[in-house]
Amino acid sequence: MAKVTRTKVRDKWKGKMWYRLHAPSMFNYAVMAHTPADSPEIVNGRITEVPLEQLTGDYNQKNFMIKFRVNETRGNNAFTSFDGHRLTSDYKRALTRRRNSRIDCNFVLNLQDDVQIRIKPIILVDKRIKKSQEKLLRAITHELIEKDLSKMSLSETLKKIYSGDLSKEVSAALKTTYPTKRVEISKINVMNPASLMEVPPEDEELQRILEEAEKGTTEKKDEVVEDTKTKEEKTADGEIDYNSMKVVELKKLLKERELPVSGTKAELIERL
Repeated sequence: MAKVTRTKVRDKWKGKMWYRLHAPSMFNYAVMAHTPADSPEIVNGRITEVPLEQLTGDYNQKNFMIKFRVNETRGNNAFTSFDGHRLTSDYKRALTRRRNSRIDCNFVLNLQDDVQIRIKPIILVDKRIKKSQEKLLRAITHELIEKDLSKMSLSETLKKIYSGDLSKEVSAALKTTYPTKRVEISKINVMNPASLMEVPPEDEELQRILEEAEKGTTEKKDEVVEDTKTKEEKTADGEIDYNSMKVVELKKLLKERELPVSGTKAELIERL
């Protein structure tokens, strides 16, 4: 009887190494995620996507999904560059309601630091409007954004977008032409990603940057907790009512008490 030879099954995962994906310098090289690979060459070019809230700690920025591209790998550290963003599908659906008009824009901009981006704003109007009005609002939006952002670097551009300042300014300007409800920057794509490649810091410098960022985050969290406690104490004394607090502050109180955080402001106050 012939002897049966068994072939050994190689565990592919044993040979893989886990790499830390670092955000670019504008986000203090924060570790966003980990990815497995057989070699550093395979990691280069990979794309990851994370919520902006994860990088900034700002709950109001949770609807922005930021895309990063791996440019360089050193040891088990993979360094990325900004590659674009998109609004979450749920948020975009919530913006559009019946009898409203949604105007999609799409144009390419050249920024001050030779970075070229494709930007896709959306304009929301409370009523149904004519095609001629859509065309006019698109043209004005293009002109306003190009005039403003062409004088800025990518870092300055992103700060203006994610702070909400750009949307507010464009919306206010459009209202003089037609009653505009809202303007959002739905999507950004970097057209020339090679222009954003940067030299990553050495290991010691990287560790120092990460430690300082972690220290700053901890201090910020402590300030928020202390501020929340103070407001709770004042509320107990009858000096401040929950109605005077922002929705974000109410949700933080509910999270600490392990209560649901969804609903209107009135519903949040009722739970507290």
